[in-house]
Amino acid sequence: MQPYRAGQQQYAAQVVEDVRISWRDAHVAIELPEKARIWSSAVFNGGETSGSCIVNHMVGRFFDSKDPAEYMRESCLAWGYDPANTVGLITAAKLSHLSLQERHGDEFDLLCATTAGTTNAARAGVPRAVFSSYMTIKEDGRNGNEAAAIPQKPGTINTVIVLEAQLTDAAVWNLLMVASEAKAAALADLHIQDPETGLVATGTTTDTVVIAVLNRGTYHRKHLYGGTATTIGSAVGQLVYGTVYESVQTQKEK
Repeated sequence: MQPYRAGQQQYAAQVVEDVRISWRDAHVAIELPEKARIWSSAVFNGGETSGSCIVNHMVGRFFDSKDPAEYMRESCLAWGYDPANTVGLITAAKLSHLSLQERHGDEFDLLCATTAGTTNAARAGVPRAVFSSYMTIKEDGRNGNEAAAIPQKPGTINTVIVLEAQLTDAAVWNLLMVASEAKAAALADLHIQDPETGLVATGTTTDTVVIAVLNRGTYHRKHLYGGTATTIGSAVGQLVYGTVYESVQTQKEK
């Protein structure tokens, strides 16, 4: 479902209790009831951390910042979020088309929220124009890299997964893999192509996945694995697939 398109600017999770989602000031905030362990590839506070808020910020297609992390830190302060407890994502996709699904499962509760833009769709595993991630595009251009002349479009598929469960670290990494596989499957079924190669895309060049794990004592059995053959991995895959599919399918609609 897409709550904002249905007229809601505030959404209270129905399955993962006390999680709230709000749309305002060109961003979506997913606020957790307490600090949770968070794993992500986010531009701001990415990696493994802890926090109570995940912010997905919409910027223009030609957004250009020399320091996106600092830009997000300043934005969080302006919006009233504590930067130390916030994970920040950047996208050019419509936040109003955020797709949301929830599920109660086998010793877990699950929420998945995705925003999607595919202007920079790409296929992993084949040669393409690239740049050095430790340099700016301008710096890379001085080294003669062909990607320096290519505008970097922050189209981006951002997926946020919130779980109430007990998991090993290995299970979390399994779930990150499953989320990537499910996203690729949705893009394949939608026939989204990499414009550079003409092949079916597996993602975009700037995708982010976030997994936040709450453990408030609701469940007592620990998930040791999170692959597609596990109850929790299968559920995560299905919800990621569903939210990516809906968000991509409707991205050009009003």
